[in-house]
Amino acid sequence: MESTLPTLERPVSQPVSTSQFVESAFKRWALTELQWQFGFNRKLWEYVYILRVLEVYGMLRGRGLGFGVGADPIVPVMLRCGARLVVTDLAPEKARLHGWAPMTFGSSPEMQVQNVDMNSIPTSLREFDFVWSCGSLEHIGGHAAGLDFIKRAMACLKPGGIAVHTTELMYGDTEHHFDSPNLSIYCGKDVQTLAESMKAMGHHMEVNLQFGTHILDGFVSDDRDPWELKIRERVGSHIITSMGLVVQAGGRPLGP
Repeated sequence: MESTLPTLERPVSQPVSTSQFVESAFKRWALTELQWQFGFNRKLWEYVYILRVLEVYGMLRGRGLGFGVGADPIVPVMLRCGARLVVTDLAPEKARLHGWAPMTFGSSPEMQVQNVDMNSIPTSLREFDFVWSCGSLEHIGGHAAGLDFIKRAMACLKPGGIAVHTTELMYGDTEHHFDSPNLSIYCGKDVQTLAESMKAMGHHMEVNLQFGTHILDGFVSDDRDPWELKIRERVGSHIITSMGLVVQAGGRPLGP
């Protein structure tokens, strides 16, 4: 684990922090590409983090596979950048049973749409340059289910391909996670253990769990509105934040 603050200049597996919002890469993706007019929001950071990781690794003109995409606003951005996509989510009737809005995208020459359960990835989904999910893996049936999904999704990549995901992370508690069928909150120990598992599988995952020292890094919101200006929030007795995960598939020299 690194001792310096994480950046978007060289993104690794890292949590959101205040300093990343003032980086030029964040402003470019948030304001120009996503056309978001306000900044200090952890969901916006998750969108920017995914796009920036793919940019750094030179994947935005590649073939990508998205999981649990819903109405994900980074999908049209990826298409404008030249990506060729397969986007997936639960079938509409299953999504409604969970209280989720069904996927809003339709197929086009550059994009195929499929119904896929993240707990059962079809073996036909292979040889992608990148895979991603944004705030989905913590909702698919429990703590272990989310971690298992990350590992299974690596089989969808070409050697050297990139997996990038965002999820919920405990703030201020590195040892204890929260587990329930509908929401899992991971901890720093989970991330480190995942990195070790990825190494054992022949992949590469670098981790930086530094949270930042600005006064806003310590501000905790009690408002559950996902679009409020915040990067830490209280859920029951827990304080949570956003975590980005990036893994490079083995079998090719490490990049970016």
